[in-house]
Amino acid sequence: MAKPLLVTLESASYSFALRELERGDLYGVRKRVPTDSLGGTCTRAALTSDGKLVIGAGMSGQGYFDEAGCYVPRGQLVGIDGNGQVVESQPSTLGIEQTLIGPVDPSEVLNLELLSVYLLEPDQASGDLVQRLQAGEIFTCRFNYAASLEVERAYILANDQSLFALVGKQVEPAWVEEGLRFAPPVDVSEATDDLDFEMF
Repeated sequence: MAKPLLVTLESASYSFALRELERGDLYGVRKRVPTDSLGGTCTRAALTSDGKLVIGAGMSGQGYFDEAGCYVPRGQLVGIDGNGQVVESQPSTLGIEQTLIGPVDPSEVLNLELLSVYLLEPDQASGDLVQRLQAGEIFTCRFNYAASLEVERAYILANDQSLFALVGKQVEPAWVEEGLRFAPPVDVSEATDDLDFEMF
C-alpha cells in the first residue's frame, strides 16, 4: 500500500490515504481481445525500423536502443533539460509532510494540465482542513507519487461526497483579444495577383 499524503496547514498536520481514480472506475471497462485464425489470443509486438528485431510487450520498459543499435538499460538513462544540463531525480513526496498553500483561486485548477486524480480518505473524519475543503476552499502543495525528474502540484478540493487531489502542471493559456484576426505570413516575393479559378 502506498504511503499516505501528509500535509500541514497553520501548524496542524493531516494525513490522507489515497487511491488513484482511473477512467474505468467512472465509466467501466470494455476490452477487445485480438485472436488469430485458430482462436488463440494475440500478443502485441513491434518491429524495429531495420526489421531485425521484434520487441514484445514490456520489453521497451526495461531499456532502449541508441542510434548505433546498442542496448541501454533504463538505469543508465539521465534526464536532460532544454539547456542540455543533467536534471536530478526528485524523490516521492508521499510520507513526507508538505506545506499547503491557500486557499487558492479556483482559476488555478482550471489552468492545470491534469495528469492524475486521487481519491483522498482522511485519517480523521473531521478537522479544520476537511471542513474548509467541504466549504469550497482549495489548497495546493508539491506532489510526486514516485520519484521523477520534476515535481508536480496537487490541488486538494472536495465535492459533496469525497475529497480529491488533482495532480498536474500549471499552464499559461495564451489569450487572443476579441476582434483580432490572424493570417499566415505572405512571402512578398511569391505573391501574385493571378487567380487560378480551377482551384475553386
